[in-house]
Amino acid sequence: MKEKKCDKIRRRHVLIKALGILSLALLMVSIAGAESFVYVTNADGNNVSVIDTATNKFIAKVQVGSNPLGIVATPDGKKVYVANFGSLDFPGNTVSVIDTATNTVTDTVTVGFFPYYGVTVSPDGKNIYVPNMGSGNVSVIDTATNKVTATVDVGYHPVGVAVSPDGKKVYVSNLDSGTVSVIDATTYTVIDTLDIVAPFWIDVAPNGKKVYVANRLNDTVSLIDIATNKVATMVVDDGIYPHGVIKVNPKGTEVYFNGIKEGVNETRGNTNAVYVVDTATNKIIARVKLGNWPTQMVVSPDGTKVYTTGGKTVSVIDTATNNVTATVDVGDESFGIAFANFTDSNSSDLNTKTNSAKRIPVGFNFLIIMIIIVLYIRKRST
Repeated sequence: MKEKKCDKIRRRHVLIKALGILSLALLMVSIAGAESFVYVTNADGNNVSVIDTATNKFIAKVQVGSNPLGIVATPDGKKVYVANFGSLDFPGNTVSVIDTATNTVTDTVTVGFFPYYGVTVSPDGKNIYVPNMGSGNVSVIDTATNKVTATVDVGYHPVGVAVSPDGKKVYVSNLDSGTVSVIDATTYTVIDTLDIVAPFWIDVAPNGKKVYVANRLNDTVSLIDIATNKVATMVVDDGIYPHGVIKVNPKGTEVYFNGIKEGVNETRGNTNAVYVVDTATNKIIARVKLGNWPTQMVVSPDGTKVYTTGGKTVSVIDTATNNVTATVDVGDESFGIAFANFTDSNSSDLNTKTNSAKRIPVGFNFLIIMIIIVLYIRKRST
């Protein structure tokens, strides 16, 4: 009798252990089931391409407004906002809102004229900041309602926007004013204006201490102290002019930018490259040659990849080796780019361009298997 009781206890322990192992497996699979996609604006085609980062394959196209340039995804990956720049004959003044679960446009928001590349989201995902190059202002879109809640006048030709990690300050680079406007994100008023030569792209360090500004007309990058709004200068070596795009990796240890080598502006002989700067030394540590002029770039949230647009392709850079590991053909001229992390996403059929049915979550299948195994073990233990 005692042996039978011990046997039951032993079997119960086996059951508990099996449950623990299976639960851990389910948790790990659910985490692994999180999917990441890159969204790319194709100005010539008036659409957005979708790339599956797991396979680096182009899987869908979404029609948006005229000449889309800027693009950003909300932190939860559920929405993507696309700035439709338009043309000189027909100035754009809209932002398309894409539902990433269906890859369809669900709303269109009216903003200022010529909304540009630097469209940015606040860290909490509640606001989208749109630099309107033609209107000299920034539109603030509430992501809950997709309504413009504020319009802030800044300098001439605003092109880039960066938000401090705490969401309290918004930095706007005004290309033709030679200034960076600092906006209080609570009152939506300009609280400071910083003099910087030809500021173009702009990004913020993840530790919230610095804002990096690429200066288009000289071989420097301006560093703004977020606490004091004081400006320092980082001299880029080798006579490289930071031409536009600048991105900081998630750890804040490296900065990526595209540039023009001094003396070759006319031929662009050395411009098809991304330069990597060590933030500890402010020195260039790598030069990654690309097949096309890099128009925009985005760093993956884990910092392992950099995706760059240019021509009709997207290049994928492995940050461990600083080598291009994949090139994705998107069919149209690629411009803006955004990274979206989300689960249970939908993709569109490539041929029909219709939305596919929602996939069953990966973890659901393992849940069914776990239940079957538990029932089997329970039966054996009785």
